Amino acid sequence: MRNRNAIAAALAAALAAAGLAGAAPATAAPAAAPAALGLDYHCTFPLLGPQPVHVDLTADVPGRVSVGESMPGIVVDSVSAVNAESARGLTALYATTLEGHALADATLTVPEMPDGLAVAVDSVLEKTPIPATGGFTVKGRGTAPDLTFTQAGPGKISVGDLVLTLTPRTDDGGESGLGTFESECAQDPGQNNVLASFDIVDENEPAGHGYALKGSTTLKTANVPLTGALTTETNGQDVTAGLTLDPSKAQFQLLGFLPTTADVAFAAQSGTGTYKDGVLTTSSKVTATFPAFNVFGAIPIGGGDTCRASAPSDLTLASAPGFDPGTGGDLKGAYTLAPLADCGLLTGALSSALAGPGNAVTVTLTPKN
Repeated sequence: MRNRNAIAAALAAALAAAGLAGAAPATAAPAAAPAALGLDYHCTFPLLGPQPVHVDLTADVPGRVSVGESMPGIVVDSVSAVNAESARGLTALYATTLEGHALADATLTVPEMPDGLAVAVDSVLEKTPIPATGGFTVKGRGTAPDLTFTQAGPGKISVGDLVLTLTPRTDDGGESGLGTFESECAQDPGQNNVLASFDIVDENEPAGHGYALKGSTTLKTANVPLTGALTTETNGQDVTAGLTLDPSKAQFQLLGFLPTTADVAFAAQSGTGTYKDGVLTTSSKVTATFPAFNVFGAIPIGGGDTCRASAPSDLTLASAPGFDPGTGGDLKGAYTLAPLADCGLLTGALSSALAGPGNAVTVTLTPKN
């Protein structure tokens, strides 16, 4: 990244918006998508004590930033709501406008600073008329400067607490009885405070990734270990996925009391997916076949070359936010197994024991050397 001063400048507008002024997040990309964030604070005002202040941020936030490219700044709008009680307290001292500064804390997290960079930014508060009755809002707009990132991976900006330095003024432009005062604003707990998330991509890196796969899935009450591989080819945010699953075994109780082992094989078609905002998602059609069923480990009761689920399963796997294609990670999903067909005389009983919806799958991807 260019330097920390550039980072601070890029965050200035966004952080100021959270403090009742303009805003702009530090991201850049070829295309932007609408983003919105609302945050609730309690700000301590003279004579009134803690008062609620709500801030809404809206912006066209790009989802992708290219490594090494200088990207244009982003424009972000903010609307901050001040309640009627706070307005009455100001007008009681003959204040008709409000102005000042906002000092806001935020954290920028990008691959070159994985632990986050704490940034405090002081911004000018837009001069705003105070109504005679009711609450009021303060609007702001800001633009971030260009930024350049040096490492690929996920990035985000999180907004923190605020300190406002405010000057209420009377009609003649003089200070009200409050003079200039500071108001500390604590963010209400339990909120999503991420103003912007984005992906930093290296266009010079190969688009393909190959992973070893290990995990498990359920077939009703049966647990099936999974091993195999997943390959991904990325074109922008679109992904082509190749899923391969090794043969496995499932153990379950047939008719509720007969210990039964099933040999299971999975045939997967080429799939599609996305890699967006740090989340990898793949969708594939998978057909399960059952070469053999045995009770007590040795007595065959069905299966064979034609024994299979009567329709492919739609299997969608998704990571949590922050998935790094270079290091892999966990994917989870669920699917429906269609009724079994052509498994012998006990097809109906075997199907009842294994087929149905809500089959969970969890896998861990480890990059291949």
